Amino acid sequence: MRHCSAVILLLALARPVLAADSYPINVYPCPKVGGAQAPALRLDGKLDDAAWQQAPLVGGFVHYESGQTADPQTFFRVLWDDDNLYFGLTCDEPLMTKVTPVRNAHDEHDIFRSETLEVFIEPEHTHGRYYQLAFSVAGSLYDGEGMTTTWDSNAQVKTWVGTDGWSAEMAVPWGPMKARPRVGQIVGFNISRDRNVGAQACTTWARVDTSLGFHDPERFAHLVLSGTPEILGKLSADFRKGGRTGPLAVYSAEGFAQTSYTQLATAAFAEVERLLVSLEAACQKEKDPAAAAEVKRRLDDYAARLAAMETTAGALDAAQWTRLDVALQSLATALQKTVGEARLKALLDRI
Repeated sequence: MRHCSAVILLLALARPVLAADSYPINVYPCPKVGGAQAPALRLDGKLDDAAWQQAPLVGGFVHYESGQTADPQTFFRVLWDDDNLYFGLTCDEPLMTKVTPVRNAHDEHDIFRSETLEVFIEPEHTHGRYYQLAFSVAGSLYDGEGMTTTWDSNAQVKTWVGTDGWSAEMAVPWGPMKARPRVGQIVGFNISRDRNVGAQACTTWARVDTSLGFHDPERFAHLVLSGTPEILGKLSADFRKGGRTGPLAVYSAEGFAQTSYTQLATAAFAEVERLLVSLEAACQKEKDPAAAAEVKRRLDDYAARLAAMETTAGALDAAQWTRLDVALQSLATALQKTVGEARLKALLDRI
């Protein structure tokens, strides 16, 4: 692609901070549709098949470097079956009269000089092997494994050009990605847009590290295949793999997200409570009486704060969940530093 391109810490339970940032951690529960024997989609680029209505419609693309909301916007839906992962994408474009679709050969780099969408897929959610598929408004395809183009996706792409935008449908087979899809599986993904008409701009759905370009699997968003609220609640720690600390944002059909946020809140409270219990055990083993007393004082304070949060966390909407999630992450970070800071305070108090 064209790349827009002496404090001791103490708990084995503490999360490694490898990808620390405040970027939202996007989660997309992905519905399943019929398989090869009963195709649910007719790929023509128009997204007018009824099956697409099962999938949440998501926008909110931001500028790659600044993180500011993009204008014009891009929207997408995602579906899956046992054979393919399906992407339906729509690009608003007020300058369609200046857009000239030009076909390029497979894997030709010139497609990035056109109006282009890029889809990144990390099927195993290991923050390792991932694939890039890019296609232009003309439907030309560029695909590769990581930064190489020797891999072929066998993806099908169809585009449609309108008067105020363009759209596309893409079917990506699981086989070439060495993936065996299953219910509840997390698939890392991101979608970016290269706009070359008018003011050139690179926009993205998941915020990524600009020093890595779009090739940043640690900060990809998360598809959850047939993800129910109960499944999402159990996966909350997996979404933060790599030390992610930003707020979790679940994008799903209306009425579904509230249940999902409640499940995630239950899991988040349980994680902080486990951390408290572990620290209380460490406090009991602390040999320095002054440090032990300081640890206990802090833990009592944190326990009171956690109890206050729990009493106010009922049914949550997206905004309420985001505020609670940020508060819980802040509390967990403070807890992880407690023993080390208490020991340092006890040492300084004796000087």
